Amino acid sequence: MNKTAEQLEKEVCASDGLFKALTSTFMKINFVFICSIILISYLFSYKALRILWNHNIFSNCTRLIFFVGSINSIIHQTTMMEIRIRQIYRSIVTEIDHCGILFHSPECAVDLYFYYITNFFTTYSVLSLTLDRLIACKFSSVYLKYQYTISIMLLIIQLILAVGTHFFGFLGVPLAGYVPMCTYPPRLASNFDTINMIRTVVMVFSITILLIIFRSNVNTEKKIHQHSYNTKTRYTAFENMTTSKSVCTLIIIQFLCISISSFGVTVIRRVESFMSEEVYHTIVPFLPGVTYANLCLPVIVYYKTKQTIRRRKEAIDKMTSAPGDVESHMKWLNETWTK
Repeated sequence: MNKTAEQLEKEVCASDGLFKALTSTFMKINFVFICSIILISYLFSYKALRILWNHNIFSNCTRLIFFVGSINSIIHQTTMMEIRIRQIYRSIVTEIDHCGILFHSPECAVDLYFYYITNFFTTYSVLSLTLDRLIACKFSSVYLKYQYTISIMLLIIQLILAVGTHFFGFLGVPLAGYVPMCTYPPRLASNFDTINMIRTVVMVFSITILLIIFRSNVNTEKKIHQHSYNTKTRYTAFENMTTSKSVCTLIIIQFLCISISSFGVTVIRRVESFMSEEVYHTIVPFLPGVTYANLCLPVIVYYKTKQTIRRRKEAIDKMTSAPGDVESHMKWLNETWTK
């Protein structure tokens, strides 16, 4: 039964099941686990930002999207860390107080804004990266000429979608009642499940398009390798294929992680009535998929860059040993390497 804001405001105290979940050993283990994920993500975000700045192997457009995405992930992880510290502190301090362990929704106003805006921004980064690869594949000359302009436009669209999704879900929704922690959406938010389904559809669409692009890049690279001895043409095709493969790997892993908090949470919410309140609120804190995705982003950028640098050296050695006017292209190869 749907409750009014006035009814929710009266539910100050946690039920026995919710109280047991918030003060359980599993919740403390979850706190240590999530904080460990966040701390590791900080380390790899530093590594990823540094390698993107000093040893970039992506196009400038892709690099800027990754760069902004890494900064967004740091903001999201910091917000999550602050929320979890507040929750675990309150569960310890009010360990025997059913009526002091919950958070009044207005206390979460700032946290909700930063948490969900960065959450949605991470989700729509897969769309930006997919469009980035699509433009690079279908309009390569325009892409090479206007990389920064294209990246800024894609990031603006990504931000508009993130803010628009936030408004769709929470604009005008009263912050009434009490929640276990500030990652929970407002209790009167009726569009939350719809948002999660939209996010899932966007990611599935992006993966489908990107797999088609990747397949096209692979076929193009094979044809050029077989029929062209122009080193610059062969190397450009190799770079397009390599970048698309890296982005494809990232998006698939991002999809798997984000699906935990979109599709997974939707499923859990729908079967909530079939499980005890204690079990439900013990499971939910283990489902912050975007937190996992924000660890995967810098890890993949860092290791894919390292891997691509090694493969790039091998490819250059192989191509420069092939027949053709090699010497005339060595300067171009060296300039490309140092970008």
